[in-house]
Amino acid sequence: MRDIVANVLLTAAAVLGCVRFVGLFGGKLSSFTRDQVATTVGVTAFLTAAGRMLERGGLAAAALLLLLAWLIYDTVRCHAPSERTLVACAWLSLALLLAYVGLDQY
Repeated sequence: MRDIVANVLLTAAAVLGCVRFVGLFGGKLSSFTRDQVATTVGVTAFLTAAGRMLERGGLAAAALLLLLAWLIYDTVRCHAPSERTLVACAWLSLALLLAYVGLDQY
């Protein structure tokens, strides 16, 4: 049961971080420090969660996670969310990643 919860936390962190990761390629970066911090947090959470998923579940789990990220990329590109949503997704992805780390420690 604990492995399932850990995988769900990693997947959710990667998915929410991917939303901010897409902003890097969309050219919608602003010069506000708040947005740059949120982008850094989201990209770090996405890449860390994807790497941990590769380490935990192997190549198949990482490939499925990247396919899910590709689907999110297409969704975000077609239906651009608001900036508040992007910032919230970045911080929520970091919170889920930290919850995974806390769960993995015990």
